[in-house]
Amino acid sequence: MLPTPNTDPHARTTAHQVASTVSQSILSALRASAFWATILLPLLALVLVVTGIVTITLLTSASFLAVYSACAIAGHSHTPY
Repeated sequence: MLPTPNTDPHARTTAHQVASTVSQSILSALRASAFWATILLPLLALVLVVTGIVTITLLTSASFLAVYSACAIAGHSHTPY
């Protein structure tokens, strides 16, 4: 016999709530990480350039701006309290 699908609406609602809660907590963590990365990236870049670990080239400048912009956009709606 073939198994019958679970047609209990409560089971689907519970699974949907769990998936929604998990996705919200993942998004919240990513948003917070992006927010703080936006704050710390310029400091890290400054330290790397001053110590000579990284030189300023077109590629490193464009890469920094791309990463910084992505973090700023992703972390924009984070409220740190």
